[in-house]
Amino acid sequence: MSRTSKRRGELVDVLEGLLRDMAARGVLVHQAIADRFGLNSTDLKALDLARGEPNLTAGRLAEITGLSTSAVTALLDRLERAGFVERRRDPADRRRVFVVSTGRHEEELTRIFGLMSERMRDVLRRYDDERLAVAVDFLGAVNDAARDVMPEITGREPAE
Repeated sequence: MSRTSKRRGELVDVLEGLLRDMAARGVLVHQAIADRFGLNSTDLKALDLARGEPNLTAGRLAEITGLSTSAVTALLDRLERAGFVERRRDPADRRRVFVVSTGRHEEELTRIFGLMSERMRDVLRRYDDERLAVAVDFLGAVNDAARDVMPEITGREPAE
């Protein structure tokens, strides 16, 4: 094995380990945030989607998350009972229901996610534009790979 390919193999192994660690830490951080609000991590992610997507429907939430429609209904029931979201009928089509964030705990959620954003920006300041562009390309490709493997894991087509 050439010195270059050995070095590359070592780097790939280290990167794979770091990505697994990052994913695990991300899950743990999000669970800790969810715990603060009496939610589970899936509920928190759904709430995050509702906060950012004004015309989110239960069906779209099922597509994005890969959850069954009955699981999404139960999730929305929990979030609605806790006062985090409301279901609002589309005035143009009463059969269609939007999931809307009520803004409950918005200030605290924004503060907590802001802390995370600050820490990430502190790290990003270490890198010049060229290295940031490489990171953007790499992480975009990693996200694409994760999305692309989901149908094999879930047996369902990906949501777009």
